[in-house]
Amino acid sequence: MILSLCMLVLSGCATINSDIHINRDGSGTWDATVKSQAEPIEKKVITEVLAKYPMPEYTIKAINNEGKAIKVDDNDTAEYNTWSIASEFKNIDEFTLVRNAMTLQDKNKNLAPALEKTTSGTYIVDLGTSLGNTTVSVSGTIDKVSVQSGTLKNDNTITFSQNERMRFIFKPDHSWFFYIGIGIGIVVVVGGGYIFYLRRKYYGDAA
Repeated sequence: MILSLCMLVLSGCATINSDIHINRDGSGTWDATVKSQAEPIEKKVITEVLAKYPMPEYTIKAINNEGKAIKVDDNDTAEYNTWSIASEFKNIDEFTLVRNAMTLQDKNKNLAPALEKTTSGTYIVDLGTSLGNTTVSVSGTIDKVSVQSGTLKNDNTITFSQNERMRFIFKPDHSWFFYIGIGIGIVVVVGGGYIFYLRRKYYGDAA
């Protein structure tokens, strides 16, 4: 059962299309669509594969013929061509577990982390080989020079086709606290200067 989905994906008879968002702190979300072009599959086929990976909690739903996501019980043997998976990761370690699951990586190998922070403060993203169409968006700016494959849609979003290597570098943006701090600093400087101006105006050089 575990091999059935893997064989479908590796043979090109099934794809795992993913939408990933990476926050500045290494947390984020993974939304995937597993689609079989060969034959419908039941929920157990997917859950058995994901059970191999100690990834964060996830939800899985079937996509019916009308394109609607429906809940399927674990013991339900109904088969569907398309399934959706949604998961959130809280840190880099959990993101690496999600990466291993979405690309069916061999977790026994010494794999590089999905996200690695450099001394300059940038992040190296290494997601392996795409098993379908994958879109990755980041809270920051992607280094154009680091993009060796995939298509850069804008400064913070890149798309990869099936079998493309997903690796690039991005610089995380600042949090709201950073901008609030700058704003407060500006107010203090401008306010202090205005008060000094008023004192000079009314009291002269003695102020």
